[in-house]
Amino acid sequence: MNETSYSEIAARHGINLESVKPASKDERLEQLKQILVSNEVPYPISPAEQVAYLSAAKTGRPFGIGPFGIGNRTAGGLPHRLVDLHKYANFQTYENYSFEEHLSWACLVADQQLTKHQYACQEYLDGESLFEIGGSTIPDFYLLNARIYQQTGWQLATVSEIIPAELFFTCHSQKFFPVTTFMRPLETDYLEEPDIGHDVAGHVATFTIPAVANVMKNHGLARDLIYAQRDTEIAKVAPDDLIAIELISQHADKLLAYAGRIYWFTVEFGLVMQKSSHPKSAKPGSIRCFGAGILSSPGETTFSVESEQPNRILIDPSNDADLLRLANTDYLISEFQKTYFISKSFELLDSLTPERIFHAAKTAMELPDYTWRELAPGDTVIDVGTECTSVNEKYWRLMANQPLDACLRRTAIHNLDLYASGVTPEQLSQFQTPPPAVPEEVLDWYRPFKK
Repeated sequence: MNETSYSEIAARHGINLESVKPASKDERLEQLKQILVSNEVPYPISPAEQVAYLSAAKTGRPFGIGPFGIGNRTAGGLPHRLVDLHKYANFQTYENYSFEEHLSWACLVADQQLTKHQYACQEYLDGESLFEIGGSTIPDFYLLNARIYQQTGWQLATVSEIIPAELFFTCHSQKFFPVTTFMRPLETDYLEEPDIGHDVAGHVATFTIPAVANVMKNHGLARDLIYAQRDTEIAKVAPDDLIAIELISQHADKLLAYAGRIYWFTVEFGLVMQKSSHPKSAKPGSIRCFGAGILSSPGETTFSVESEQPNRILIDPSNDADLLRLANTDYLISEFQKTYFISKSFELLDSLTPERIFHAAKTAMELPDYTWRELAPGDTVIDVGTECTSVNEKYWRLMANQPLDACLRRTAIHNLDLYASGVTPEQLSQFQTPPPAVPEEVLDWYRPFKK
């Protein structure tokens, strides 16, 4: 791409092309020195850790996992917190980024800033101001990691791609956040696979919202509960009973997937009612975004609050029925969400303990799911979207071989399997209000397939 094309792209996003110039290594090292010695922060870095950290940066060692207190620990991390990224371990070699990648960051962040300042909650904006996310070049993870640790106690861990849920939440339990090192193509708004524009420009500010950071860590601890239960169950069977061991392992993975839905609809795609008491709130009592999946996409940021297409449902995360609603809602990652859940407050979100997440996931596994297009009986509905479907529509469409998106098809089959096997009224009573009965005609049609 030539200089003229870059200039045109930069102009479309309000970027001064000359500002897309990363600092030299010496300049970044000087910045790092100033950051490391900061003491007026919640988590000061000890002098010994400062020396080790700065030494790693000076040698040009690519950034991998937050390396405070590396000493002889090749895995990095604080002495009491280590995580093994296995084959997914990756590194940021800052000098390898191209001008086009820096320009892509600058354009995306400029677009994000416009929508964030219009639709993000004030707590998110306050957090983002601590990390200089709005710059015109990709952040150097050495600098960013130091700031994140000082403000939140979290650290970055670079990965090569989307990692398995078990490893993702293992990182969370140790307050490491997995981040990729690649930047999406120029002028790409929404990306299924997380990149720096999502992991950094979307997530980092959320670490400073205590309730959200707690939800993230508590999902990691819920993961620990799930796999501790797995290990206990495996210990009860014969070591050579590979089938039983595999079934127990699959059950644990599925349980974590249900817990992951709670994470999806809060940390990734959550909205909140802005507190009227917040001193900087321009529009108290209004719906505002905090989910990183929303705020990393300028298009979805506007869509989540303004569009007539999605459903919007108000939830009280401290209510077990509302938490179960999240765990029993399936979704897709390939397009903007079709239902958003708005938490009444961050204080209520702070009720998501590891035990509650674990219990909700365990309960949800035994129940039929809702799709991302449906409203459930008992929902506190703020908006009914134009793409809303009835609970039973997916079954009729499946029976008639009509078009279904992957979420509706997957949910329809899952639910029909449950109903064909026999779902008891006691099970359904765990919902705040049970879903409508599946038409008997549909069940009669499906039962031969189940056999």
